[in-house]
Amino acid sequence: MRFILLLILFISVGCSHIEKFNAVEGKILYEEHYATFNDIDYESGESETFGAAVTSKKIYDKGYGFDYSIYPDVSFESSKLKPRNPNDQLTHKQIKMRRLSAFLGARGSFYSIVGIFDLNVEVGPSYTEAYNDTLNTSKVEPTFRYEGAYTLFFIKGLYGTVSFTFQESTDATYSEYYSLMYKLGYRF
Repeated sequence: MRFILLLILFISVGCSHIEKFNAVEGKILYEEHYATFNDIDYESGESETFGAAVTSKKIYDKGYGFDYSIYPDVSFESSKLKPRNPNDQLTHKQIKMRRLSAFLGARGSFYSIVGIFDLNVEVGPSYTEAYNDTLNTSKVEPTFRYEGAYTLFFIKGLYGTVSFTFQESTDATYSEYYSLMYKLGYRF
């Protein structure tokens, strides 16, 4: 409830801070997914994903300062999960997962002469689908995502970012998601 009130405050005070797209990024993403079905814990193990995005990247003119913004985010995740316990692997099959999420996010950014430090908090609904030969289920569940990131500008316009993301759906089927992402981008 506190987060919703804080989000409403950010929206009402900062509507002029809605982000504008001004950068292109290439991404390498290392991630792990965890879920629980019928009291059996599943995991994806490590996976590697490559991608590209059109996004927003700000530069603070004074070299230091604080800013915030409100932004939408839509993501699609797909993974194959196997039982975590080796004994369960003999009796339970691998599960294929697909998840579509729509988030409303808030970002706080601290600008300094050594780079940009970001803290992002996002909330929204997720449509999750899990299936194999014996299981076929889908549902919509509330999802929360938290991200911390550090960005360093190398030369004018060229930057690199390292970020860590934790995503959870409390009391839900698809319980946790971790990722470590490396981005190289150009701000135009």
